[in-house]
Amino acid sequence: MTAGTKIGDTALQPIPYRLRWRPESVFPGAHPGPGEGVEGEFRRHVSLLRRSDPRRIDLRASLRDPFQDLRVREFAPRRSVPVAMLIDLSGSMGFGGAVAEQVARLGALIALSARRSGDSFALFGCDARMREDVHLPFTRRAGIEDEVRRLLEGARMEGEGTEGLLEAARRLPARRSLVFLVSDFLMPRARVAALLDRLWRHDVVPVVARHSAVEEGLPRWGLIETVDLETRAHRLVLMRPSLRTRWLEVSRARRQALEELFRQRGCRSFDLVDRLDTEALARRLMAG
Repeated sequence: MTAGTKIGDTALQPIPYRLRWRPESVFPGAHPGPGEGVEGEFRRHVSLLRRSDPRRIDLRASLRDPFQDLRVREFAPRRSVPVAMLIDLSGSMGFGGAVAEQVARLGALIALSARRSGDSFALFGCDARMREDVHLPFTRRAGIEDEVRRLLEGARMEGEGTEGLLEAARRLPARRSLVFLVSDFLMPRARVAALLDRLWRHDVVPVVARHSAVEEGLPRWGLIETVDLETRAHRLVLMRPSLRTRWLEVSRARRQALEELFRQRGCRSFDLVDRLDTEALARRLMAG
């Protein structure tokens, strides 16, 4: 494990991630690429007749060959991949500040992990438009994780709409990338489907951010004031057991429908609830 990076009062350790495909980038990296190369991970010895490259002759293996054949080394090249984060900065993502804090931590962690793997990283913050004040183009420079965290901690989550995510999707590279799509997904199903369809060429990891207090903190009886964090509209609601039950049923049904939509598009989501569980995230990413 590589040394951690100190960000604020918290030390982050980079986490590994596994790709479900072989990137064809020309840049060396940590991921197995297609074909063979003169560098990368040693794969096997083959006959010089099969792989006619005398630069890779292994004299020791050739001398041990019982058929006195010249043996050459064959390598599996390792390549880099673009890693991008598309983050929903609409008002609903700013619930109590808790969700925003964990999203900033997640962004720093992914940026650090990408850099340590030799991958390029880009950040796209979006609400109704793509926010240029919360945007970092693809880079491999040191310290990118600190920039990401500062940008996300200072970002205003007050906008209405998420159309900027579609704009950000258009700015991604044409070649396949690893894309983290971070949102509470409190948007129409058709818009989520359109966004996933726009990202069809990429390997997408939806990160569903939410705070458990939205559901678990509901009282059985009492007056509660609800606020639409995007429109700032207030509403007074008399909470009672039957309404609370319906509220929770609707929330569960929405999450199930969202997961079904992800499955239809070949995505496996990660739940970011209350705090970032780095071990659970590492398990999810290593599963490919």
